Amino acid sequence: MIIKCCDLSDLPSVYKLYEKLRPYRLETWINSAGFGDYGKVTDLNLEKTQKMLHLNIEALTILSSLYAKDYKDVPGSQLINLSSRGGYIIVPDAVVYCAAKFYVGAFTEGLARELKNSKAGLRAKVLAPAATKTEFGMIANDVTDYDYDNKLGNYHTSSQMAEFLLQLYDSDKTVGIVDWQTFSFYLKDPLFDYAGSYNQKR
Repeated sequence: MIIKCCDLSDLPSVYKLYEKLRPYRLETWINSAGFGDYGKVTDLNLEKTQKMLHLNIEALTILSSLYAKDYKDVPGSQLINLSSRGGYIIVPDAVVYCAAKFYVGAFTEGLARELKNSKAGLRAKVLAPAATKTEFGMIANDVTDYDYDNKLGNYHTSSQMAEFLLQLYDSDKTVGIVDWQTFSFYLKDPLFDYAGSYNQKR
């Protein structure tokens, strides 16, 4: 096991990390780093919000693009980006976080379409979890303790989410998503409308 540490909210560090990994053959790239920022838009700590946007959007886009450029023609390679169920529905008091995750879903689904249309060897996929018991709740809500049982009731463990990710990895589908009402996990084709299909029919 090789561990490289860096602050992915710092953009120069993002490029440096990727350069350090170039000597290795990377079969799969998973962008799972991210955090939430809960609160009404008018009450947000903008310093924290800015850091979240740097991490959840910019770092993910840069790393995805670098990996896609290097591995687009490598059969069997995969890029999996972590979005959120909040990337496909707006959650109260999490508008900016959801918007950031909407970006992750749209970007990854769009990249998946581009790769498929160019018959690339690389596949791009997006995993959209619902509530998962990690330190996420504490960071998103700026608290030192977060009781998932009392606050939410329904949630998945990190081990369950890892199983969902492996299901997505093994599938031919683009999206692995948790239903926010039943908390069941589904594998699906891209969910966002794609104008390219419309233009091709005209």
